[in-house]
Amino acid sequence: MKHVSLSTCGGLAISVLTTAVAVLIASPLLTNNLSVNPNGFIAAAIKEHREILSLWPLLAAAAVLVQGVSLWLLTRSPLTGKCLSLLTTFVLFPFGLYFHICYLADCKRWELRLLQEVKPELKPEYPQFGFCDEDPLAFGLCGIGILTMIVGIPFGGLAVVAGVVIFVRNLAGKKKTALMVTPQALFITPNPWLGCYRVPYTQVSAVAVVKNQLRIQIDIEAGKTITVPVNINVLDRDLRRQARGILLDKLAHAGLLHEPVAV
Repeated sequence: MKHVSLSTCGGLAISVLTTAVAVLIASPLLTNNLSVNPNGFIAAAIKEHREILSLWPLLAAAAVLVQGVSLWLLTRSPLTGKCLSLLTTFVLFPFGLYFHICYLADCKRWELRLLQEVKPELKPEYPQFGFCDEDPLAFGLCGIGILTMIVGIPFGGLAVVAGVVIFVRNLAGKKKTALMVTPQALFITPNPWLGCYRVPYTQVSAVAVVKNQLRIQIDIEAGKTITVPVNINVLDRDLRRQARGILLDKLAHAGLLHEPVAV
């Protein structure tokens, strides 16, 4: 389990705590309230969802066990693990969302494990680009979500959660270099949750640019390659056009653009 980050373990702990509260505290209190006051406000509010609520503690406990299984699958079948983690997120929403986000980051780290992870060092002499500032989008989603909840639309909570996730992701990427182009290598941070990876041009076997996505095929060992996508849209808006031009010029000059550039 050494490939599981502390953040993912913390997400699992949150899920366990949520389930414990549901099974040991919330469920008994709800049952007691319904037996004492079967025609009260709470009984009326959950009338149409009583069966689901009665099953939810069991589903939550099962979801925690499935999260444990997904950790075991991380290095064996990451795709299956991702699907299981997503299912548990629906059961434990929104508390299981943190585990799912951290688990996806761990899966990506496992996929990139054979690349050289380095400390991101700012080098002003080379072209470098940060992540796009998405604070306005995060605040907008939170505002819309709160307004819709005020007027009685329950799905507004999803917008609030999405806004919080985008804000935290943006916060994680504020001081990171999304992409840096040097004469010997590319330095790539695939997404704000991950670290920075150094990819020497000697390991790059092919590069394709499809619309706004740069797809880098990297030789990681004999006969084995991986494709790392870099979404140019996540780069700083003011530098996006410049980033695209520098990338295409640099990669074309190095003879790495082996496929047509689709625009």
